This record gives sequence, C-alpha cells and structure tokens, in this order.
Amino acid sequence: MSHIQKKNNKPASSKAALAAFIIGAVLLSSTFLATARDYKVEVILFENNNPSAATESHDYQEPKRMKSGSKAWLLSPTMLNDEAKTLSASPKYTVKHHYSWGIESLPYQQSASYSIAERDAHGYIKVYADQLLFTNIDLDYNGFRLKEKRRLKLNERHFFDHPKFGLLMQVSRLEPKLEPKTETEDEPEAEPKATLSSSR
Repeated sequence: MSHIQKKNNKPASSKAALAAFIIGAVLLSSTFLATARDYKVEVILFENNNPSAATESHDYQEPKRMKSGSKAWLLSPTMLNDEAKTLSASPKYTVKHHYSWGIESLPYQQSASYSIAERDAHGYIKVYADQLLFTNIDLDYNGFRLKEKRRLKLNERHFFDHPKFGLLMQVSRLEPKLEPKTETEDEPEAEPKATLSSSR
C-alpha cells in the first residue's frame, strides 16, 4: 500500500511543481508588461548669459502645484549628456541643472509630478499620456516663470524658451530591467521663495 501511495504522490508533486512554474512565469510576465511602457524623462535647465530685457508682469504668480497620482523615481542622465556638454562649451549658456527620472505611462490625473526645489529654481514638470504624450511645465528660475503645455514626441528633443533661461527635454521608453527605482518625494520639504528680479 505504501508503495502505491509513493507512486501516486510522485506525479502529483510533478504537477504541482509545473503549476507553480507556470504561475510564476505568468506573474513575471505581468510584472514586465506593467513596466514596459514606463518613460524616462530627462531635462536640462540652462541660463541664457545674454538675456533680452525681459521683465515679469505685475501679476506674477508662484508656480502652482500639480496633482501627483503616482511616484516618479530618480535615474542617471544618459540621453542629453552630449547636449549638456555642447551647452556648457558655449559662451551663450550656462547649464544649471540636469535631471532624469522615470514615470509610469498614465493619464494626467494618475501621472507623477516631478518637483524641482533648488536655490535658484523651483516648480513642477509633469509628463503624461492622454492618448497622446504631453508635458505641463510650471517653473520659476530666479524670479522668472515659465509656464507651458506642449505635445511631445518620443525620442525627440524639445526646447522650451524663456528670455532668461531655457529647458531642453527628451522622453523615451524606459527599459525596466536596466534602471532600478529610487522614488522621489511627492513634494519637496521646503520650497524656496522666488527672488524677484529688480527689473520688474
């Protein structure tokens, strides 16, 4: 009797192992598919060394917080390194900040808002996918505000211009296995107030 029980248990254990393997493979593929549409966002903020005589209007307002329905995670800059070197080599510009982060491909309400909190710059950048890809930018640099919404194309460089400064942005698909997630804060602990320029 014991011999028969052992013989019957062997196929049962093999079936259980096979089932566990299939379930594990399905879960692994589901995890991969959930992150395969993630985006990598990279931004260079640079100052114009020969700015035009721009002034902010009397009704200037601080950048407004954008709702963040998920979290971004920090990544190493890789896509715009050559552009950063070119800008740095030019006497016309000074590269101030170079950021890179990952986000999930989500519509506006669920997408992540990236917060910038520097001594000379603060505000928000949001990239989201409402059928098409868009970005909303609301950023203050040394008391001058850049606010813009624009449609984006993957893998293309997009330039956002202000007489005092500019942004260069690129968004590409993120390879999920290459870049570990290090989540950013939803909002900076303390945002510096804009130092309004004397030209106003």
